[in-house]
Amino acid sequence: MYAIKVQSIFKDRAKSQVLILGIALAAIIVIMCFATDRFYQTQNILNILNQITALGIAAAGAAIVMISGGIDLTLGTVISFSACTTAALMNMGVSLEICVIIGLLLAIGCGAANGALVVVSKAEPFIITLGMMTVYQGLTLFVTGGNNLHSDDTFSFGRDKVFETIPVPVFFLIAIFVIMFLILKFTKFGRRAYAIGNNTEAAYLSGIKIKRNKIFVYMLNGTLLGVAAMILLSRLNSGNALMGDALLMPGIAAAVIGGVSLAGGRGSIWGVFLGTLLIGVISNSLNLLGVPSFASQVVLGAIIVGAVFASNIGSKSR
Repeated sequence: MYAIKVQSIFKDRAKSQVLILGIALAAIIVIMCFATDRFYQTQNILNILNQITALGIAAAGAAIVMISGGIDLTLGTVISFSACTTAALMNMGVSLEICVIIGLLLAIGCGAANGALVVVSKAEPFIITLGMMTVYQGLTLFVTGGNNLHSDDTFSFGRDKVFETIPVPVFFLIAIFVIMFLILKFTKFGRRAYAIGNNTEAAYLSGIKIKRNKIFVYMLNGTLLGVAAMILLSRLNSGNALMGDALLMPGIAAAVIGGVSLAGGRGSIWGVFLGTLLIGVISNSLNLLGVPSFASQVVLGAIIVGAVFASNIGSKSR
C-alpha cells in the first residue's frame, strides 16, 4: 500500500513538472510571436525542429541512463567517433549501407563498453564515462587525423525534405520518442530501469539482474547516439572530431529540464522532448533577437543550474 502511494506521488510530481515545463514553453512562444514576426513563420518552426533532432535523440539516450541511476559523459565523443568512422569508411570506397551499419554498431559497442566497465568496476559512472570520453576522443582524432572528412554525397537524408517542406530527420525524432515512450511505459525492461534507478538494492532483492540490465541501458543509449551521429553526419555532409561535443551539455540539460532526476528512478520521456524543444526555442529566439552567442551560453548555463537545483530539491524531498 505504501509503495503504491509513493509511486503515485512520483507520477504526480513528474506530471506537474511536465505541465510547468509546457506552460513555460508556451509562454516563451507567445512572447516571441509578439517580439518578432519571423518567429512564427513556418520555415522557422521547421528549422527549430530540424535543428533539435540530433540533440533530442541524444537527450533521450542520456535520459534512459539517468533514469537507471547512471550518467554518460561520452555522449558527444561517441557521436563524433561513430560519425567520423562512417565518413572515413565512405572515403575508402566501402558501400554506403555497410558504412552506416558499422557506424551504428560502433556506437552500440561503445555503449556496451561503458556499461560493462561501470558494472564490473563498480565505480561511479561519472568517473568511468569521463575516462572513456577521452579514449573515444583520441580514437576519433586517430581516425580523422585532425581533418574534416567529407561524407558520401548520396548520404543526404539529413538534408532531404518530405513534400519539399518537412525535414526527414523530424520524423526520426518523433518516431524515436514514441518508441522510447513505449519501451519505458509498457516493457519489463523500462520498468526495471526505473526500479534500478530508484533503489538498486530493492531491485536486486526483487530478482532483477542489475548488471545485465545496466549494460542493456548503456547499449540502448549507444544505439540512440549512433542514430544521432548518422543524422548529424548526413546533415553536415562531413565529419570532424569535435562535431558531437556541442551536444553533451545540452543533451544532459534537456533530460534534467524535462524532469529526469539526477538521483535516478524518475523522469518522463515526453518531458525530455519538451526540455529539448525548450532549449531549441530559446536558442532560436536569442538568435532572432540578435543576442550574442556568448550570452546564449550564459542563458543555457543558467537554465541548467536552475534545473539541477530543482531536481536536487526534489531528490532530497524524496
